[in-house]
Amino acid sequence: MTGPRTTETDLKLHLSKRTIILVGAVLLWPALSSCDSGQESARARGGRLERVAWLGSSEGWGLLGLPLAGGPLTYRRAENLESPTWAPPEFGGLTKVWPGDGAIWVQFDDSRIGLYDYATGHLLSYEGYAATETAVALPGQAALVIAPGGRALELVSESEPWRFELEGQLLRLVGVGEGQVVAVAGGGDSEGEFLVLQPPEEEPLGRRSVTGVRDFTVTAWGERLYYLAADSGDLALHGLSLPSLEVVEEVALPQPGRAVAATPSSHRLYIAAGRSLYVFDRLRGELMREMALPAPASALRFSPNGANLLARLEGVGEVAVLRVGVDSVLGVIQCGWDENLPMALPGGRLVAAQGTDLVLYDLLRLGEIARVQVGDQRVWLTVEWQPPRPRTELTQRSARRTEPGGRARAVPGEEGSEEEAESAVGEEGPAPGYYAVVLAARARPGVDDLVTWLQGLGYPATVDPHEDPMGVLWFRAMVGPYARRPLAEAAARSLNARYGYKPWILSIEDTGREQRNPADSAGAGGEPPAAGA
Repeated sequence: MTGPRTTETDLKLHLSKRTIILVGAVLLWPALSSCDSGQESARARGGRLERVAWLGSSEGWGLLGLPLAGGPLTYRRAENLESPTWAPPEFGGLTKVWPGDGAIWVQFDDSRIGLYDYATGHLLSYEGYAATETAVALPGQAALVIAPGGRALELVSESEPWRFELEGQLLRLVGVGEGQVVAVAGGGDSEGEFLVLQPPEEEPLGRRSVTGVRDFTVTAWGERLYYLAADSGDLALHGLSLPSLEVVEEVALPQPGRAVAATPSSHRLYIAAGRSLYVFDRLRGELMREMALPAPASALRFSPNGANLLARLEGVGEVAVLRVGVDSVLGVIQCGWDENLPMALPGGRLVAAQGTDLVLYDLLRLGEIARVQVGDQRVWLTVEWQPPRPRTELTQRSARRTEPGGRARAVPGEEGSEEEAESAVGEEGPAPGYYAVVLAARARPGVDDLVTWLQGLGYPATVDPHEDPMGVLWFRAMVGPYARRPLAEAAARSLNARYGYKPWILSIEDTGREQRNPADSAGAGGEPPAAGA
């Protein structure tokens, strides 16, 4: 079977810290001990709740905004919604955005699929796929399952092409760990089918027909699936094993369930039914508590640490904010609801969208902390990340000392892996020879990530600290050394053609002198800007 053609491009985005996509991350949070339910307030509007235990800090958390119309990324800190000064990368026009593990999947307006990796600053581009409205990243893999047309599933990755035909219209798709996805397909509320798939396996790992699915959730470790039937006469929460989808549990409910969510620790389930919220303890196997809500809830969402639960109130444009463990309603806020926002963050912050504004709340009192107008042409993802900060201080001088004779001392190097590379950077600085310099940046972490990535591809890459004539310290990602210049030029052309880099050729003589001729490099220009500058 002939699959779509895959190409790779690189934005040369020089970010100095690893990024971890928040949406979908699993952080363990043990269930707090039960407290008296007398503190519950069905219509609390920011009333204070005593004995609230905070977990973590909002420092380092924020929102990354991806422009649908194209342009630079934006970032807002969760502490105060301030936007730091940095040099963000730019994207073309986007139609969809999906979070992944340490990366973001995007669909461009020409239907190309892109994977933006924060660890390396690379954008890999995949061509030949039809546009899709639904997709999910496979946990722990650089792979995306898409549903073009909603009648089949395809795999976007570097592996062999994979396609699975559905017998009905795709209704929902989620990742469940170990490279597996759960798909719900059917003709509506009257019928449906659960499928557990593991690309590139051709046959499902599990398959079960159901009368209809209103909502479902998967426990954090992917060992069990709980669903609510669409039939209003079905007063049960159904538990299925994964991946076999065998019936293993049924929880009787006082009234038909509307939404269900599992805590990140998977110890408890919260079920919205009517104007109530029920707490089911999986360890005890019983319903623990019932809480009154201001209105029926149609969707539930936990904070990443499991400390808070958000309930979308149907038909009123409001969201109830609850504290997990003590199981009390902290209050109600007016805001929109999409796949990513609102989101409660560690450290007592809640971010919500109100029209074209982003609004930051204090989770304890639900008082407004900050508000910024951001427009409606961006997708906002909550992330744990600090973008590169502006460098207003004096540049630190190089710590590398120079020995008599002009040779630099104590520059660590690593051996290359290509047969053409005849030696590596030694203890006395870069070994003599020719290098393809891929990147020069003033922040080392991003250069280290790039070198690690290049080494994984088989290039003899290393990091070289280098002080320029003005005393500014640069960190260079270099491929080589090569015994002859044509070999370094060939490596530069390969990096340019395959990954979009534009290396320049650097010659290190036996005396330690450097010679560089940008005209001879693969599309080289001047010195590249510092990462994050």
